[in-house]
Amino acid sequence: MMKKHSLFLFLTTFAWFWGISCTLEEAFSVEPEILSYSKVQTAQPLKGFATWEGDAENGVPCSLEYIPIPFNKVLVAENKCDFSFLEKKLEDAKKRRHQAIVRFIIDDTGTGLYLPEFLSSVKKFNYTDGSYTGYSPDYNDEKLLGQIEFFIKELAKNYDGDVRIANIETGIIGHWGEQHTYYCEKIAEKEKAKVSDATWKRFFKAFSDSFSETCISVRSPSHPGVSSHPKLGYYNDMVYSDSDDEYFREMLNTEKSLWDHWKDSMITGEFAPGLQSDFISKCGKSSVFSKYKKRIEEFHVSSLLCGKAFESNQKKELILAASNALGYDFTVLSSSCSYSDSELKISLSIKNVGIAPFYYKWPVKIALLKNGKIIESFKTDWDIRTIFPDNTKTFEFSKTVSSAEGCTVLLGIPNPMGSGYPVSFSNEEQDKDLKGWLSLGSLKDSL
Repeated sequence: MMKKHSLFLFLTTFAWFWGISCTLEEAFSVEPEILSYSKVQTAQPLKGFATWEGDAENGVPCSLEYIPIPFNKVLVAENKCDFSFLEKKLEDAKKRRHQAIVRFIIDDTGTGLYLPEFLSSVKKFNYTDGSYTGYSPDYNDEKLLGQIEFFIKELAKNYDGDVRIANIETGIIGHWGEQHTYYCEKIAEKEKAKVSDATWKRFFKAFSDSFSETCISVRSPSHPGVSSHPKLGYYNDMVYSDSDDEYFREMLNTEKSLWDHWKDSMITGEFAPGLQSDFISKCGKSSVFSKYKKRIEEFHVSSLLCGKAFESNQKKELILAASNALGYDFTVLSSSCSYSDSELKISLSIKNVGIAPFYYKWPVKIALLKNGKIIESFKTDWDIRTIFPDNTKTFEFSKTVSSAEGCTVLLGIPNPMGSGYPVSFSNEEQDKDLKGWLSLGSLKDSL
């Protein structure tokens, strides 16, 4: 049996001259087998299932898309970057209302080696393993490593804090940018092909030192140097696979502090490709969803690349429920709104009933709605990053305004990307009076 989570807002009848107060409560009902996790029936920013770049959504809304970038498209000459290729990709994603999860790749196993031409002299190790064949460069090569460090710094100069980017996966090193050279382990020169501890430390330090705003995620938490940089989160390419999740768990167990990195930076990944279809067909069953929920809660996952979720819209609501179970989930538990002597006062409590924080300091706004139009809006100093899972925070706001009688008070967290999805609250009054805003209550006309 599963509990269906919904919250509804009601207004108390206590009102006074120039103002009114309002409160929200929580209600539960039981629903067997078929799950309806959240009342939010739209995509949420910076969380949920991500689609492959440019794929059609087929009726299932999402806010994220995964964009792999060949390394030689951005590092075009020694100490020279050209970001026009990346720029077009980001703009195309923006037109689809998507923010990007970006990974840069040198060794796209079985497809190609995206090493810049000027680095063609770097030693390469060829490998063959079943259907996978290709080349890995010597990542310990000083010239290559130095150019990787240069690229990371230039990338940060141009894109740190860019609202079109939800997350950057460190990528670059290893097959598919997955931070391993597994297929090179069977070649004669496997020891030379192995990435050294010193290389890993320089690589992760470059990301940590260069980026201060955009979330950065690492594929292998236990690699040398990762534990020294709590700003680095992770991406797990095989979430929901028992054996791969156990391996990821073992990596986190190498140092106790690694389990806390989710508090500072986003955890992303991919739903295990071989298990996606089966999950999508069964995600409405309690037992299936329960396992999924337990797994994503354990790792505090904000988003998962899950291409199969967008191949059919037959289970749109169930797929969206599974998508929205990732990351944060904000609910306004109580609220009071008053207007007296030209002073507007707002006090409210917000609970994060999700499994991860919101990782960016997006502006939280209060607005006054009258006759279907916002007549004034105000930016608060509230920081939603501080609302951790299963925690509640109370925020207060006051402002002198010339007129507020007869207005509906709205709460909103708009997406700085403009075209992107705004944050939606899990209250029934979300979008009630104006799309993208939560209605907190109405201020009575003066007597």
